[in-house]
Amino acid sequence: MFNKSWIVAAGLLMVLPASAMLQAPKAFGEKYKPVPPVVKELTQVVYYRANSDVLTEGPANVYVDARYHTSLLPGGFTSFCLKPGNHTLGAFVNDPLYRGKTEHLYQAELRGGRTYYLRVDEQQHLTDAPRAVHRQHGEKELKPNRRQVHAHSRAVTIVPCVFDRASAQSESQYLLSSQVLFKKDAGMTLLSDEGQNSINEVVVTLRQQHPIIHSVVIRLISRGEAQSIQQEKAKALRTALTLAAVPSELISIQFSSCVESCPTAEQDVQILAM
Repeated sequence: MFNKSWIVAAGLLMVLPASAMLQAPKAFGEKYKPVPPVVKELTQVVYYRANSDVLTEGPANVYVDARYHTSLLPGGFTSFCLKPGNHTLGAFVNDPLYRGKTEHLYQAELRGGRTYYLRVDEQQHLTDAPRAVHRQHGEKELKPNRRQVHAHSRAVTIVPCVFDRASAQSESQYLLSSQVLFKKDAGMTLLSDEGQNSINEVVVTLRQQHPIIHSVVIRLISRGEAQSIQQEKAKALRTALTLAAVPSELISIQFSSCVESCPTAEQDVQILAM
């Protein structure tokens, strides 16, 4: 987790000038492909810069443990591995005085076997923590991106990645019924006892199929149901999964409405895991 209260100081290094923007066609390597999980002795970081409608002129200088790593151009990404533990990370656009390397660097405890997706915020201030995004969201934005290859990393704590190919798993889908999962109590939509048992069974199966959980998506499909009710359902499911020891930062919510070709009532709550 990133926390604004963690601050460390560091030294100074030259970074790539803004003129590198003119060399963008030569700055990129291969197109992004989903990265495999790493072994538990390592942690992996994917830092990327989306091709959004709001772009700031100049490269985004990426710093790892107070050392310059690369300068991301729009549509670029970098991935690297570190030893688990406390590390400082940051990426700042238009930072001519290299203050991002010397001021307000944020320390994060990175866990072994985990992959973290960090998105460059075009409007990020030096006092802002790095913006972590859910794996599913990050990989969606990363699809058109290419690896940044034009700069030489000076981050000495970066180590070669060792991937745990055996734990790379396909997605599993669990279909549930909102009629079974939920009940009304004092005007609130809550998880029923039967619904709690169903979620517990899902988690047991999930852990058997996925020894390492990378992401869990709760998809709620509505036939014109009020948004407030959908939010209550999402909150109840997120709480139940968290209480069942699924890390909250791995859980994301999707809301979907349908008029035709709707799933049956027994399949209007879907849990996707990988």
